[in-house]
Amino acid sequence: MPYLIERVKTGRVMEVRKKYSARYHVKGIPRAENQKPTPEEMEKINQDNAARKLRWLINANFKGGDFHMIPGFGGNFNPGPEEARSLFEDFIRRLRNAYRKKKDELKYVFAVERGSRGQKKIHFHVVCNYIDPRILSALWPWGRIKFFPLDNSGQYGELAAYIIKRTSKTFRSGEMSYKKRYSPSRNLIIPEPENEVVPRSKWLKEPRAAWGYYIEKDKTVNGISKVTGYPYQFYSMVQLSDRPPRKAHKKKE
Repeated sequence: MPYLIERVKTGRVMEVRKKYSARYHVKGIPRAENQKPTPEEMEKINQDNAARKLRWLINANFKGGDFHMIPGFGGNFNPGPEEARSLFEDFIRRLRNAYRKKKDELKYVFAVERGSRGQKKIHFHVVCNYIDPRILSALWPWGRIKFFPLDNSGQYGELAAYIIKRTSKTFRSGEMSYKKRYSPSRNLIIPEPENEVVPRSKWLKEPRAAWGYYIEKDKTVNGISKVTGYPYQFYSMVQLSDRPPRKAHKKKE
């Protein structure tokens, strides 16, 4: 009665998922009654999946000192979707040139949100690698940019979830004509999960950290999948920034 284990390395963070699959003839494992998710539950599942993929991207490509920035339109300037998109794409082109002049390469991922108050203006959530904020501000003359430097944790899951939550309504409306919830630059590392079939019927309820990592205990989940009805486990580990080197084992004579 094997189970599947999925591992994905994203920067300093390793995520692990364990799950059962009928493909491998699950026997003796209790399965919950099949329940078709409601539209609200399905949207939550889709949102969680999008946040997971965005988390992988941010964790794998950005670090402390990089930015989450929000370029917005100031004053009475409130462009429509097509004009806002055109201005933002022009900003990205000029920004890419600014990085090249600094002998660097722009890396970014962005999503779009329309505000829900006042003039309900369009603005952008952008995660990008570091450059002098004064350069960024000079290249965005249509309003103010809010800057939020990333911390040194290496774990940016809360940021990814925040961006997806804030931009989901705008994405579903289709007004910006973007086909995906977020858009990354082509030079980003795309983490790929590795899958393994484990020839055992059970896993430890309390997972153990791999060498040089610590487990984020508040993120460990033991639950029942609403899609398959089978038990699953999720946990994440963060690499210690000051992990000691492995000790060499002496060969026995």
